[in-house]
Amino acid sequence: MVSNPDLVLYACIASGTVILAEFTRELNLDDLAFRCIEKAPPHHSIFSHTVRKRVYMFLIEGPFVYFGIFHEDLYKSEICGFLNRLSCVFEEFLESESFKGFENFTSYCFQSQFDSTFRHLLGLNLNNTSYSVLKEAQRSSLDSSKRKQIPLISKFSNPSSLMKKKKKKVVGDANEEAGKYAMVDSADLNDHNNGLCSRDSSLLKQKNGSHMIERQKVKQIWRKHVWVVLSIDLFVCLVLFAIWLWVCRGFRCIES
Repeated sequence: MVSNPDLVLYACIASGTVILAEFTRELNLDDLAFRCIEKAPPHHSIFSHTVRKRVYMFLIEGPFVYFGIFHEDLYKSEICGFLNRLSCVFEEFLESESFKGFENFTSYCFQSQFDSTFRHLLGLNLNNTSYSVLKEAQRSSLDSSKRKQIPLISKFSNPSSLMKKKKKKVVGDANEEAGKYAMVDSADLNDHNNGLCSRDSSLLKQKNGSHMIERQKVKQIWRKHVWVVLSIDLFVCLVLFAIWLWVCRGFRCIES
């Protein structure tokens, strides 16, 4: 159970890109989650990305993806613990319902079974009115959605053939997914570099301005020092000249 359930904005269980069940606090998050799951990194067991104060985290176990959108104030340890508990509950559910060895599922086919599971893991009241209204609106939108439904159960002739198909799919999609992530990462890197360049340029201007001020101060001090030295030299010369005039009583030394 997380310390603050309000920081869990979205969570779902997916098989490939098919969302089997979800929890959401905003109606428009399911489309965003679907796009994220489409770009799930194929060679990671756990992956997270933080942007605009939201943490997007994937927990990938075989063909199933456990995905969530969380506020950045929620600790990563709590996020990982929540997704791990969700995966354990789902694995137990598959074993109890004898769904092991099947891969083709209908979108949101387990929604009714996992509504209470999500609320239990988050510590929400089962009779929460706002959540019930949200789920009712979500179900009505799902009824009119354009998602293509797939038969719930497809029996495999051999479990090993499932693993081979999965491996071929991962290898075939690896380059394409890597290209997508490279484009996203390069865009983020460009934005980051632009921010660094603007910040560095402003710092450089500040440093140059302070350097010019220091040079002006040093120049002024040097000028004052030169004037002091010249004044002292002139004073000494005048004193010596006066002594010479006193000793020679004027310019008699020169006349003699």
